[in-house]
Amino acid sequence: MSLILPVKLLNPGFEQAQRSAFRQDYPDYEILFSSTDKQSPALDVVHELIENFPERPARILQSTANMAASPKMNNLVAPLAAARHDVIVTKDSNITLDPDTIQAFMRSFTPGVGLVCAVPVAVRSENYAAQIEALIVNAHARVLLMVSMLGCGFGVGKVMLFKRSDLEKLGGIDAVSDTIAEDSAIAKGFASLGLKTRFAHKTAAQEIGRRNLHEIYERQARWAVIRRAMEPWTFPLEPIYNSLVTSLAAALAAPLIGVSPLLAAGGTLALWFVAEIGVAAVKGWEVSFWSPLAFLGREILSLMAWLHAWTTRDVVWANKCLHVYNGERR
Repeated sequence: MSLILPVKLLNPGFEQAQRSAFRQDYPDYEILFSSTDKQSPALDVVHELIENFPERPARILQSTANMAASPKMNNLVAPLAAARHDVIVTKDSNITLDPDTIQAFMRSFTPGVGLVCAVPVAVRSENYAAQIEALIVNAHARVLLMVSMLGCGFGVGKVMLFKRSDLEKLGGIDAVSDTIAEDSAIAKGFASLGLKTRFAHKTAAQEIGRRNLHEIYERQARWAVIRRAMEPWTFPLEPIYNSLVTSLAAALAAPLIGVSPLLAAGGTLALWFVAEIGVAAVKGWEVSFWSPLAFLGREILSLMAWLHAWTTRDVVWANKCLHVYNGERR
């Protein structure tokens, strides 16, 4: 198995996340780091890790490709071509793996499955803005885990396992080069080959660290625009999953049953929060004193990102403004 790790920025938890790649309880695998830079603080950490784990085959490749709409996919071109093995695992630089994660993925890689993805769960948020992002990530995690229980799967690019030969049957990187949402495109492409996408039974830890509200909003706005482009039939329904919209609906309906609109809205909001935090506590996910305010912040920010997606087809990624459909720079 070839484990591919594209790297760019030295974000919180970076060293721990990359170190986890060297500690996999798996008999035979190599690690390929890929970067568009020749030198960077992130690469300095990678060089040190490679020196500290001489028993694990690992190397750094510089990616110069510019063929795909997705910056991430461009960063994967070189390691996909250089990988020694047909089985490929890609991991984002903010994902920390438990030692048995790769084994768990391989157990899910059964006949008829083309892509195995992880459900990311937020860990180690260090300030208020980071707690908002953690609640966003974990809200998605609840939905994805429910979908997984139903035997379904979607392309989620935080951690992906597939065979390079299957990607080549699809047409290689060229087949998914015209979209920014390469994970969704790969899943849909494999489906056209009769191969299913599944979620591994083991979640993956997404390092949050410290965040600011601007970068959280930019990220959520980007993915909202992408979802609108890739899932045009379900995207308009997303506000149904927003507690502020549900509370407003409760307030409007309250007079029909003789209840105060304010009481109905407040009760709905409180019930939603208690249910969500209860699930998080049972699952062992992060809960703190700031959770109520982070919950409200998340609902406001998510609704703003959804509204923003109706106004543009451009996304901001890696400090570049790109068209959502073809990756053309603006």
